Amino acid sequence: MKKFFFIFSLAFILLGFYLYLKFDFDKDKNFTDTNASLSCDLNIKDCVFDFKGKKINIFLNPKPLQAMQELDLKIENLDFYENLSLKIYGLNMFMGEIKPRLIYKNSHYEAKILLSVCTLDTMRYRAEFFKDDKPLGFHFDFELRR
Repeated sequence: MKKFFFIFSLAFILLGFYLYLKFDFDKDKNFTDTNASLSCDLNIKDCVFDFKGKKINIFLNPKPLQAMQELDLKIENLDFYENLSLKIYGLNMFMGEIKPRLIYKNSHYEAKILLSVCTLDTMRYRAEFFKDDKPLGFHFDFELRR
């Protein structure tokens, strides 16, 4: 009887371990490979991203990006959305979420953000847009280097 219980327990543990490795149970954060290079580096230049057939211009200044320094974010060519919000979070380390207030004026959005100091040499962030607390489908990644 003890052998049967031991074998059953071991099989159950192995099945649980297999399921844990097979499925991503933390899908809401969309953690990605942070070793992959960025398509555009906001530390060097302003970037253009494609979204729904439009070219969205992202300006994040001053450059290079610094921790604990107020940054001006400007988003051009993104359609006006009621209740648009922005959430910025770390991809290679969880440091909380930054939720700046977006202001729509003169056909573009503006926000001020402050990034925290990180112990990593390179911290990768994701800025993700939401409409009524549902993902809009548009995000961009950027890095903060020490």
